[in-house]
Amino acid sequence: MSIATVKSLIEGTSFSTTDTCFRLNRLCGVTLEGQYPGRGHAELHGVALLRVDGHRYEGELLVLDQVSEASASVTCRWRVGATPLRLTTVWQADPATGVVSRRDAVTNTGSAPAVLSRCLARIALPQGHYECHTQASSWCRENQGAWQPLHAGLRLNHFSGRTTEGGTPYLVVRSVGAGEGIAFHILPTGNWTIRVTPVACFANLSYAVVELGLADENLNRAILPGETFDLPEILFQPVPRGEPALAAPSLHRHLLTHHFRAAKPEAPVLFNSWFDQFEILDVPRLHEQLAVAKEVGCEIFVIDAGWYGAGGGDWGAQTGDWREKTATAFCGRMREFADAVRTAGLGFGLWMEPERFGSLAPVRTEHPEWFVSVGNQARIDLTQPAAWNWLRGEIGRLVETYRLAWMKIDFNFKLDIDDAGAELADYMAAWYRLLDAVRAAYPETFFEGCASGAMRSDLEMMRHVDGHFLSDTVNPTDMLRITQGAWLRLPPGRIGRWAVIRSISQAVPEYSRRLSESPAIILVPGGGTWNGSESVSLDYTLLAAMPGMMGLSGDLTGLTAEQRARVALAITFFKQWRRFIVGSAGHLLTPPELIDRREGWVGFQLQRPGDDDTSLVFVYRLGPAGAPPPLRLHGLDTQRRYTIGDGFNPASPVVVATGERLASAGLPAEELALGNRQASVLVVRAEHAAG
Repeated sequence: MSIATVKSLIEGTSFSTTDTCFRLNRLCGVTLEGQYPGRGHAELHGVALLRVDGHRYEGELLVLDQVSEASASVTCRWRVGATPLRLTTVWQADPATGVVSRRDAVTNTGSAPAVLSRCLARIALPQGHYECHTQASSWCRENQGAWQPLHAGLRLNHFSGRTTEGGTPYLVVRSVGAGEGIAFHILPTGNWTIRVTPVACFANLSYAVVELGLADENLNRAILPGETFDLPEILFQPVPRGEPALAAPSLHRHLLTHHFRAAKPEAPVLFNSWFDQFEILDVPRLHEQLAVAKEVGCEIFVIDAGWYGAGGGDWGAQTGDWREKTATAFCGRMREFADAVRTAGLGFGLWMEPERFGSLAPVRTEHPEWFVSVGNQARIDLTQPAAWNWLRGEIGRLVETYRLAWMKIDFNFKLDIDDAGAELADYMAAWYRLLDAVRAAYPETFFEGCASGAMRSDLEMMRHVDGHFLSDTVNPTDMLRITQGAWLRLPPGRIGRWAVIRSISQAVPEYSRRLSESPAIILVPGGGTWNGSESVSLDYTLLAAMPGMMGLSGDLTGLTAEQRARVALAITFFKQWRRFIVGSAGHLLTPPELIDRREGWVGFQLQRPGDDDTSLVFVYRLGPAGAPPPLRLHGLDTQRRYTIGDGFNPASPVVVATGERLASAGLPAEELALGNRQASVLVVRAEHAAG
């Protein structure tokens, strides 16, 4: 019998090998079960589950061929039974954060195609009682997390091609009462699935088997001789005390170092036309909005949907016809408006939905062979080189014709079942290549991801755009609750959101005041439209849009001079701090809550990795609430003293507190004196710190 050699990737993650076996013993501090084949339940064994040409392979049917090691990494190569397929599994650990990455690939070493219908990574947790944290995600209600006991098992998935609608590719499993857990993140390259299966043993205990990766419901992918088929990357991370919010900062630090190092260092502040009059584009009114956008400090002016479709018809049917309207909107003269935007000193931006083609798009008639029908819509088959080149050319044509500083790339429909049998993996690989190509060709253009808001806001998509929109609900309270869930799986500084404002001046008297003495009122949308709009303080909606990539929409022209000055102050403050924000990890100072909880407190702390000198702290009082909870700050030097200043009111008194006091007792009460739907941003600096 071979003697196993035990080695560590990093602290908390270790493996052992023999001549014929590889076993992952611990992962992110959790002891694993049964990676050795030949003992007990087959579903507990091995690091993967495959189905090839109708046959299932797991456990001892995956035969270890080779193991190679490097710094904090190990690569295993497996024979898949008697098939010509070889499974390669690469584990890479990040010592600085404890995050472990796994990448799998399947190679056909034979002379004939082999059909892959399942290839899921497998992690088997030891016997115990388990509960799972998952996120439901729907339009304007994204990232809504909840715990559930692992009773009869669970399956997480999404709607075809919309990788964060239905659920998000994120799971936390913890042992009840044991204070330990693991977070799983899939970086989807196509449709995805996560399954957690309890395998009963004795005394009401169960093993928890997690299988995850590329969806297999309709997978039937022929792998050609010599071809390598890549599976999605999976991230594993420790969850301190089993609390997902405590794991978020280490994920952010890992992503900033390993996934977004080469990303744009900041985003310009934009005004987007959508929440003024939606798809109705009134050119004289747009010029008025442009003047105020310039006055308050916006740097980009974006025209959203409604500008395109030379053939007429509704804007959904015209999607894919990227010619200007000739009878409405700019009447074929949008370049003149773009020139006016640049003359005002702003960059010009445009909305586009490249993947969807309505019934009136001329290219569908010219090249029907390029398209896959999805109801009365169609998607373009980007696996065809001619179709890929055409769409790449259309995006480039728009960027060059209008000299775009910004392109908003939307995605408002489902891609439907992939009849090619690849669960959209080949399609998405081509889509990502296209995004990478246009970003390389136009490095000065900011490409913003959007998908009915956030229906494709996954980590893989975010690597191929410069930022991604948070949600189509721009109600500030909604945004704060959605942000809490988003931070569990996404980097804060790469998420865009808007302060959407409309002033009704002194239209409503404040209690005990004359109308002429009452303050001007700011309205914000009640969700994704102006229906059910509500009144909040201007600072509240501005600060709700700030801890990420900030933009504006709505009607700026109706703002009073005092309100415009306040918006300008907020933008000036954001510009001063945006590089800090985009490079920061985020701490959730209050537990994530569901979107329907519209009262209480929310606190966020942003801090750059390795820098305990400076933090930005955002505090929000959502609605009726008692005394604020202790907002304890993280990552401070307990031996130093820190100044706390109001970022929006630099003339206000500065409070001094020790790092030990801020970490143990939290922010001083005088810094949290907020009324309902009010907010503040605090600058916390170590004494004598630069900046």
